[in-house]
Amino acid sequence: MHIDNWLYMAEIVHTYERKLPIEEDVYCDFYIPTGKVYIEYWGYENDFKYLERKKTKIKLYEKYGFKLIELNDDIKNLNDIFSRLLLKHGVQAY
Repeated sequence: MHIDNWLYMAEIVHTYERKLPIEEDVYCDFYIPTGKVYIEYWGYENDFKYLERKKTKIKLYEKYGFKLIELNDDIKNLNDIFSRLLLKHGVQAY
């Protein structure tokens, strides 16, 4: 919810849980059409199944050359880091 609210307040068009344009049935947490950037929030670092799924998803992002922003505990400091991460991929936050 923090990420969604931040993107909304920054007036960045985005979608939530969009299927990646690949054969595998994989969904991203957020997608920003401007810049074609995918965002994943990794929030369950203590769950073995979750960590395995995380590894699989990261490999798919790399395989297809998708732009990916990964967020973890840094979600508490979105204002400090998110604009910079988005700008690296050509997305400007206002």
